[in-house]
Amino acid sequence: MGSFVGKTAIVTGGARGIGERVAEDIVAQGGNVIVGNVNSDLGENLVSRLGPTNARFVDLNVTRRADSERAVELAQSTFGGLDFLVNAAVAMDAKPLIELSETGWRKTMDVGLTGTFLTAQVFAAHLIQQGRPGSIVNISSIGGQHPYGGAGSYSTVKAGVTLLTEQMAIEWAQHGIRVNAVAPGTIETPLTTYLDDPEIRESRRQAVPLGRIGQPADISHGVLYLLSGSASWVTATTLTVDGGVTRSLFNHMTGRKWS
Repeated sequence: MGSFVGKTAIVTGGARGIGERVAEDIVAQGGNVIVGNVNSDLGENLVSRLGPTNARFVDLNVTRRADSERAVELAQSTFGGLDFLVNAAVAMDAKPLIELSETGWRKTMDVGLTGTFLTAQVFAAHLIQQGRPGSIVNISSIGGQHPYGGAGSYSTVKAGVTLLTEQMAIEWAQHGIRVNAVAPGTIETPLTTYLDDPEIRESRRQAVPLGRIGQPADISHGVLYLLSGSASWVTATTLTVDGGVTRSLFNHMTGRKWS
């Protein structure tokens, strides 16, 4: 994987879970990071751990263009440039569709899909204006490849993120901006509190061919690969990181016994 020394990234939803680990790993590999989040306490605590030399926090609501513009300005003024964007901000109202309110539908959509569009648009416009190449990774989900019943608009949003990623990649390739997505499976984060139930956790674990629940580091490794120069000829691609779950349908069906 290429070096991140002298490179700067904005990570939305960067104060916990997958975004937090991505920020930590970028700094660990010599890079700089702007941690964007709506929770200032979590964000400031992370930046304190990472150190002011390589990290800054910005109050970033991805549904507001002005917040993304402020994050870009902070990266430019603090670190002298900007190279990467990781869109990890997420909202979820987990209900069956028949029970889902319009407010719940729109919140997940606004943060997960519209927010991804706005932050990427602001980032790309800045790089194009400067004539500078860059790389974007959007966090999608295997829930965007298969409908996740009871998860409200989450699957719709993540499917949209995948296609939006491809459109961005094709439109911005001429400017040297690569855009890819990572689609996680079940990952242990503050949002997956259902894993605290031992029965649910074991059921999920048994469904994974590789035999364990995913961790934020598993996703971060994929994100950093796609950001890095090692992926310089990779764009418009979704990297599925799920321990094999989405290709294991027949493993979970009773049927022929092979000798």
